[in-house]
Amino acid sequence: MDTKNQGGEYREDRVDIVKNGDGFAVGYTQKGEWLEYTVNVQAGGKLPFELSYASGMDNTGVRLFMDDEPITDTLALTGTGDFDTYGTFKGTTTKELTTGEHVLKVMVTSDYVNLDWIAFGESEGSAEDIRNGTTGIVPKIAAGAAGVANAFARAAGSYKVFDLMGSELGNIRLNAGATLTDLKAGLKTAGFGSGVYVVRNPAGKTLKLQVGE
Repeated sequence: MDTKNQGGEYREDRVDIVKNGDGFAVGYTQKGEWLEYTVNVQAGGKLPFELSYASGMDNTGVRLFMDDEPITDTLALTGTGDFDTYGTFKGTTTKELTTGEHVLKVMVTSDYVNLDWIAFGESEGSAEDIRNGTTGIVPKIAAGAAGVANAFARAAGSYKVFDLMGSELGNIRLNAGATLTDLKAGLKTAGFGSGVYVVRNPAGKTLKLQVGE
């Protein structure tokens, strides 16, 4: 509803972002505000999901859309006591999702709810497994074990780099058969500092990597 980041955290644009422990959440929300995310749906059907939120109000709400079509009713979120105490809402989409790339919209339907993360799964158990602070429509990210990395970089080319929030940060060039060491060196050479990154290969597979000092 305004052009300032009211929380003053993480980045400088009109999305209001607040601190949440060691991470961040969307805050200072007002009725009618929304966010959109490009997502890759890898399992079709009516999918279970979890949403982490906090609110000092008695009742707040959000609604989820896919490609501007509602996939949930308005989610009635009960108060968590304050804006620093986060709870989890569990639900299932009311509409069957189709696989492939889509645009997920999160619409705020009442004032003042902090939104931390949303995780989707093929089953309720898998939705719980994915709860790691990202929008979990893409299932588990592979761990960065050496054997996995060797298979991951079979083809030479450009590999996209993302943060754990799913934001694209850039890309790196790798030779065919690049090892885990090569991947980490490629990130450093491309100017990526210490932290955790998600790398996507030309075939669309992802690998999570920890880059040290």
